[in-house]
Amino acid sequence: MPVIDILLLTAIGFGVVRGLFKGLFVEIATLLALVLGAYGAAYFSNYASDFLSSHLDWSEKTIAISAFVITFVVIVIAISLAGKALTKLASFAALGLLNKILGGVFGGLKMTLICSVLILVVETFNGSISIVPDEKIQASTLYKPVQFLAPAILPAFMSRTQDIHLPELSKPKENNPKP
Repeated sequence: MPVIDILLLTAIGFGVVRGLFKGLFVEIATLLALVLGAYGAAYFSNYASDFLSSHLDWSEKTIAISAFVITFVVIVIAISLAGKALTKLASFAALGLLNKILGGVFGGLKMTLICSVLILVVETFNGSISIVPDEKIQASTLYKPVQFLAPAILPAFMSRTQDIHLPELSKPKENNPKP
């Protein structure tokens, strides 16, 4: 079995096992927490920034970065706790086994998507720098099927998020007077 296939199977297997242990609700909550944490921090960190600048004498850039990180962490923790609460509720409702099985399926799919994105990155650099020789790619059974997952899923996601623009952290705030 080619090394590429062993690496892909190991990563996907890890995702399945992790999903079996964590359950569907925690797996989905983890993914949502990261996506919504980044989105929320990009759009709502100004509230934390206002609070920090009124209480601390830090540079504007340090406050902006700190506010972004704090907002991100708070959102991730809140969503993760909600996922764990739903998992406990599912086990009380005798859905624990179903939650674990679906968590394994979702965990495997999530890890396959991550591998697909990594393959796209490798393909991008493989043209100029030979990271993975072509003969190893051709010998792999899993490389091509996994490679096509991200392009199949991400265009639909990207078309819905084209209007999202992240604010620059270095821009000065107009309505943030220093005390």
